Amino acid sequence: MRKLKIGLALGSGAARGWSHIGVINALQKMGIEIDIVAGCSIGSLVGAAYACDRLPVLEKWVCSFNSWDVLRLMDLSWRRGGLLRGERVFSHFRQLIPVDNIESCQRRFASVATNLSTGRELWFTEGDLHMAVRASCSIPGLMSPVMHNGYWLVDGAVVNPIPVSLTRALGADIVIAVDLQHDAHLMQQDLLSVNLQPDPQSSESDEALSWHERFRARLGRMTSRRTAITPTAMEIMTTSIQVLENRLKRNRMAGDPPDILLQPFCPQISTLDFHRAPAAIAAGQLSVEKKMDELLPLVRSQA
Repeated sequence: MRKLKIGLALGSGAARGWSHIGVINALQKMGIEIDIVAGCSIGSLVGAAYACDRLPVLEKWVCSFNSWDVLRLMDLSWRRGGLLRGERVFSHFRQLIPVDNIESCQRRFASVATNLSTGRELWFTEGDLHMAVRASCSIPGLMSPVMHNGYWLVDGAVVNPIPVSLTRALGADIVIAVDLQHDAHLMQQDLLSVNLQPDPQSSESDEALSWHERFRARLGRMTSRRTAITPTAMEIMTTSIQVLENRLKRNRMAGDPPDILLQPFCPQISTLDFHRAPAAIAAGQLSVEKKMDELLPLVRSQA
């Protein structure tokens, strides 16, 4: 009897994406062997590392981040179609993952990006691995787009936030999908609350705060007479994107549902909180434990 191929569809979610590391580690611990990996946005970055057997190296790197390390990786740009160029981050990623072509990955891998000219999704199943990941991660307005074959490419989450369809197209018989945005409404309520005025006398350290909390704390010290703080442009942009992604995701998964859906719960981690990798990884591991009853048959099917 032919062995069933198990595919992993890793969804978008910015800093929450480190949850994918916890999911993969927990699946491996259970003895579930993943044959196919498809990723969108941060899911493509983690998925590429896993497909190249470099996930432990990536995990060690991201778990070493503090908030200032994240800020140093942000190369600001005002003229390249995004707030960040992304060159510093992906230069480090290239050093961590010294594999040039998708065909050279140890596991079958693909990523999804969005063609801005046609509005359609573009699947990268071969060719330049790093360009494919970089294009898939280009959050509109935040990170500059990528030029490819005469077209500008942006984040795959614009069209396919959780690439279940791509995973099946690669030959997966069973698809495990990871949804990082299912509880985004909780974060949206926090971001857009009018009662976020920070206490200037708070003893809470900057390291314990998210990027938007630190920003608001500094802003609050300068505007202590205000009773409410208008959401920042970054908060408005990222929250709006999350709303659109969630609607699109629900529609797509209604027509093509995964066999098993994992949903790491980490509403405290916002878009640029990349220094909170340990918390995200723990959430990913817990999401696997919660679906143990559904996952155990996969172990027996591979025995």
